[in-house]
Amino acid sequence: MTMNDHPSRRGAVALFAGAAASTTLASPAAAAPSGRGRLAPSDLHFEITHRFRPVNLIPPRLVQYDTERAGDGAALARVRAGGTVRTDQRPVAPWASVVLDVRELAADGSVTAGLSAADGDAVRVRYDAGAAKVSVEWVRSGSVRTVHSEQVRLTAPFTFAFVVTANAVGAFSAGGGHDTGIAYPWQPLVTDRGKLFDLMDLHRPAQLERLRYAFGGRGVALGRAQAGPFGQFGLRDVSLVRNADGTPYVRDGLLHFTATSSGVGYAHQAHTGVWRMDPAHPERMEQVGSHFFSYEGLLVGNHGGQLVRDAERGRFIALACGGNLPTPGVTVRHGTGGEELLSGVRLIKAKRLELPFKEAVWDPALRLIDGRWHYAYANVTDFQPSLRFRPVLAAAAPGGDYDEGIRIRHEDVAWPNNNEGCRLQRFGDRWYLLTSDAESRQYLVRDMAMRPHKSLDAPYPLGTPFPEVFPLPVADGREPWLMVTSDERAYEDGSSHPLLGYGVHGDVIVMRADRR
Repeated sequence: MTMNDHPSRRGAVALFAGAAASTTLASPAAAAPSGRGRLAPSDLHFEITHRFRPVNLIPPRLVQYDTERAGDGAALARVRAGGTVRTDQRPVAPWASVVLDVRELAADGSVTAGLSAADGDAVRVRYDAGAAKVSVEWVRSGSVRTVHSEQVRLTAPFTFAFVVTANAVGAFSAGGGHDTGIAYPWQPLVTDRGKLFDLMDLHRPAQLERLRYAFGGRGVALGRAQAGPFGQFGLRDVSLVRNADGTPYVRDGLLHFTATSSGVGYAHQAHTGVWRMDPAHPERMEQVGSHFFSYEGLLVGNHGGQLVRDAERGRFIALACGGNLPTPGVTVRHGTGGEELLSGVRLIKAKRLELPFKEAVWDPALRLIDGRWHYAYANVTDFQPSLRFRPVLAAAAPGGDYDEGIRIRHEDVAWPNNNEGCRLQRFGDRWYLLTSDAESRQYLVRDMAMRPHKSLDAPYPLGTPFPEVFPLPVADGREPWLMVTSDERAYEDGSSHPLLGYGVHGDVIVMRADRR
């Protein structure tokens, strides 16, 4: 099935009939023992049932400031009078949005949105109706510097937005007559093109903590202003929140996931979002939280990891990847917390996880197997003459905690292609390593001694979809299986004027299988 193929409504209904008949998931203890008995990965045949893309500049559940909620009509009046509003709310990390409902705009009017300090220093975007121009601006000691601008004509009413992800800033609009041909309402207008980093580093707490959400204008009437943490232009690296033994963590009858949220650019502009899903209605998947990380004096948005519940120690273990290639390299960071990590905007104090690797490491999977913590991850072995990465199986010291004495047990040295997206999953009474090979377009299967088995029977969408496969813990003893993954369809697919580049991608793709 190609990226343009969509399952028929009849097929989707048939495939999800079982889940709909039992919409309340059981806890692993109450459910029939999932994955036990004689079952191999090749016994399952997956079909796509749902494909969708959540796009939110601010996730509805995470809005920090809202003139409607606060009853802040005075703020809108101040802007109508030509003033600027600096709110008392600020972002936890440099992933933030300000969204303005522009009802009226004079022919020579303007509107601004961004982050502002008490002394007037700011980073913001501006739309100037008279010049038909949208700009990224940096304000320092009263001096305004245009970082980058584009010619754009907008006609009120429209929605205008400032977005910052890491050190990348962009302006976006919905409505107003500007249409580049993409499939989503939010049209990219301008980005700073990587120039802002030379002027300020919002990863540093001393710089970010001065700033508050702000907006203003001249000759403009606003209907509403909202601000909060940035959401996503797409999702990738979808990872089920699991119990330590690998079973799905179920809360209030819902599954939970972490996923990489695409920002205004590639990996550095992404961060980790927290989601929940009713498996009977996957398309209603809803963001309920965001994870950011603090280490080495920086505020970062690491991603491509997972969240594991360790009930015995009353904690959740958060893993995420961060860094750059070739230097300083990509590593895995880790931190712990409680149930608060399942919702809200959280800043996790993290440190480097000492995984053995050669050049870099990503896509970690963590499971507690027979009382010992086990890992799978992609080990980058070479940068030149080409990037090469292969999966590794490792384990912590016997009797030790998950971050103690980690040693490699098996490495893949036989498969010729790069493969990543490591997942550890039990089928029947045996554990297997699943990875994704984009070159051969298949999900590879190996046992815990790194011996190859028949690949997973499932559609392979565009890019490198990760094999996040798991059985639903259904109380009546049936064993439907799901794969929740993503593709690499670009946000600006079909755009006449693309600005964001590679990495801003990710439809969520849900597949279902029953035992043959």
